[in-house]
Amino acid sequence: MLPELPPGLAAHIDRVVALAGPLAQRHGLDVARTLLAAQAHDLLRALPGAALLARAEAAGLPIDPVERAEPMLLHGPLGAHELVAREWVTDAVVLEAVRWHTTGHPDYAPEAWAVFVADKVDPHKVERWPALAAVAEFAESSLELAALAYLELNAARGRREGWPAYPLAEATRRALRQRLA
Repeated sequence: MLPELPPGLAAHIDRVVALAGPLAQRHGLDVARTLLAAQAHDLLRALPGAALLARAEAAGLPIDPVERAEPMLLHGPLGAHELVAREWVTDAVVLEAVRWHTTGHPDYAPEAWAVFVADKVDPHKVERWPALAAVAEFAESSLELAALAYLELNAARGRREGWPAYPLAEATRRALRQRLA
């Protein structure tokens, strides 16, 4: 059973879709794929952490220690799993965009980067964390540069706040640094 989306989450998804489409167009990407991934990216975000952890365990998904400590990180991988299980989506690019929209992925397709960036620069998120405005500016010229800017900001914030480093986000950040050097 899928949870009903709270109005605030539904509005966030709508804003991400509204941002992802123009990003895809600007960068010459497959707009339909990008929009589908944006629409599906937070499919299970409304579930409580304990329910996400239980569903991930039942599905046999790998769970790293950071995800176990912060089960909300599982909403992307579990959302992609749900899309496949229900036979709603078979497109690998869309599924990977949903699966790793929280961390990015070193091997992401350009459409997935559009969703990743759109999720991070939702105007409500920028309002709460104004540093994200720079990510939106970078997105005009390069989605990967925008993603790297976000990952750098988030890593610095995590160090200040004492959050554990998420291994996939760190791997993605290193891969982008190397690619964009």
